[in-house]
Amino acid sequence: MMRDGNSPRHWLQALDPLSKLVALICLAMLAMHWDDPKLLAGLLLALAAAAFEAGMTWRRLLRRMGYIVGFGLPLFAITAIAVQAEGGGPGAGPLPLSAGALATAAAVTLRMFCLFLSSLIYIESTDPKTFVVMMTTRLKLPYRFVFGVSMALTFLPLLAEEGRLAGAARKIRLGRRPKGIAERSDYWRGRLLSVFAGAIRRVEQTAGAMDVKGFGAFRERTFLREARLRASGVWVMTLSPVLTAGLWLLTA
Repeated sequence: MMRDGNSPRHWLQALDPLSKLVALICLAMLAMHWDDPKLLAGLLLALAAAAFEAGMTWRRLLRRMGYIVGFGLPLFAITAIAVQAEGGGPGAGPLPLSAGALATAAAVTLRMFCLFLSSLIYIESTDPKTFVVMMTTRLKLPYRFVFGVSMALTFLPLLAEEGRLAGAARKIRLGRRPKGIAERSDYWRGRLLSVFAGAIRRVEQTAGAMDVKGFGAFRERTFLREARLRASGVWVMTLSPVLTAGLWLLTA
């Protein structure tokens, strides 16, 4: 994620949060509308290319996607079996599943990957402080609500890094990689508990700091920094709905 005070090295990092939010909504609409696995696979590849423009490396991208794969594989299997049971028909290949059931399961799974990756790109390329200013001053959203969303944008990468460090520490204490179901379950349970405890600690610290600063005492608030809407952002907000409508009609 781009931090405050660092000059953006990538175009998506320099783009304002409002323009990226419009593009994100358009991508989500396409992903929810398409049922063809080929179209969704193409969208996923385009999002993977956009992830590099957001400043992510191959290793970071694969590590992030690895988490969603753990949910995607069971979703694929359950969806394929459910569609086959509902529709019936002969199976394809060694498995008693039809081609239609496999295509539907692939579309559902790829759709989840697209939604996850597009949201991840937004989080990785958006400065939470700029997000708060833009949403409050441009969209006139209540700053209490916007600050809550910005806390999620801030905490998610921190908690992911905290989980990685907790896992590395447990491996060092064990002296080797966990083996067997018991050791692996104990490893992941300890890792999740560390992340959960860290999240509770950060929430308490943040709530105390906000209370000391009088957060929410006034209906309106001012901001020291200004979030400008550049020409590139206007073009993105204009072209995103147009391209989405065109692709929607072409693939209808």
